[in-house]
Amino acid sequence: FRGIRMNKKDILVLQETERKRIAEELHDTTVQDMVYLSQQLELVMLYMEQDLTLARLEAVTARKQIKHIIGGMRDTIYNLRPMIFDDIGWMAAWERLKKKFAEDHPDLEIVFDIDMIDTSDGLTAISIYRIVCEGCQNIIKHSKASHIQIGVKEIGNSIKIIIYDDGIGMQEEESGPSSHFGLQFIAERVKALSGKIKICSDSSGTKISIKIPRKAGD
Repeated sequence: FRGIRMNKKDILVLQETERKRIAEELHDTTVQDMVYLSQQLELVMLYMEQDLTLARLEAVTARKQIKHIIGGMRDTIYNLRPMIFDDIGWMAAWERLKKKFAEDHPDLEIVFDIDMIDTSDGLTAISIYRIVCEGCQNIIKHSKASHIQIGVKEIGNSIKIIIYDDGIGMQEEESGPSSHFGLQFIAERVKALSGKIKICSDSSGTKISIKIPRKAGD
């Protein structure tokens, strides 16, 4: 990966895309959780004047909600930097991700086939990791799939990423990288790494194929 070079425009695009990703993630999770927590605390205050038993029950629920928010924030912070590879290693990071998906979505079968690759270029390594994360989240949100298959394979001078699901597929007008945020995020990451992306989708599922060169110009 050390041969990859990005110009200033590519770096700015990545930064802006990352900001959008974080903003959407916080809006969809933390902000909504905080709104719900605020409502719970209002109920606690109301019940304190009418029924202390109900107030205690609402307080217990609010406490659980706070723990949930803390867990979500820790996950967001954990994924902000490529430190996951420095701290626990490339393969362990993928095992952690697979375990988290299994815990959060027990009815969804996820198969990972990940090669051991050089992670000395932290930007490329975390880009691959986040591409897969975004692809999986996209599938979970939209595809109604029961099976996801992820491959990250080192082939010659390239890294090939395959993200497949057996969901309902995308309409033709939705299958372009600019059609919605998730695919746009993936496409911008791939472009910044001088890679190529291909999306094939029909009623039997969707397959995203990505090829990233290990050296610029390959």
